[in-house]
Amino acid sequence: MYKEKSLIEIRTSTLSEGINNLDFTCQAGDFEGRRLAEAGFTKEIAVHVIAKKSDDEIAVTINTSAVADSSCDRCLAPIAKVLTGSLDLFYTFGTSLDREHDENDEYRQIEKSTEYIDITEEVCDTLILSVPMKMTCTNNPDCRLFSSHELEEPQAGRQTSWQESLEKLKEKYR
Repeated sequence: MYKEKSLIEIRTSTLSEGINNLDFTCQAGDFEGRRLAEAGFTKEIAVHVIAKKSDDEIAVTINTSAVADSSCDRCLAPIAKVLTGSLDLFYTFGTSLDREHDENDEYRQIEKSTEYIDITEEVCDTLILSVPMKMTCTNNPDCRLFSSHELEEPQAGRQTSWQESLEKLKEKYR
């Protein structure tokens, strides 16, 4: 795990009981050494955090949004897509966690006197996990892998060749 200065922190002492909304904005270049440039993130990153504080825990929902620059895996055209991600974490107060939470990465233990929760690594992980395995374009007429034209239903009376073949097979086995 890469450790350096904290870019995104939640100040626990200023959280009130109940729901707290926090917004952070930073540049992808601020996350040096955290693989964001390799994933295509080079611009502004928006982070919205919902922290629900109670007597025994702080439930944190991290929502990220950023533009990733890449190329289409099919036609190699440059594309920029807005990618969003979400992560839920639970920070429990106390000295020992319940046995059921020992192996769960979503549960973290903190002291009641903790002033800051550093979520920089979690934001990076959420961004990287939001990158799809295959990036494809939708507006290039030369690249029709996942274009909306293929998803549309054919007009009444008009069938494509695969639909005609399917109809012939149905008639053959009736």
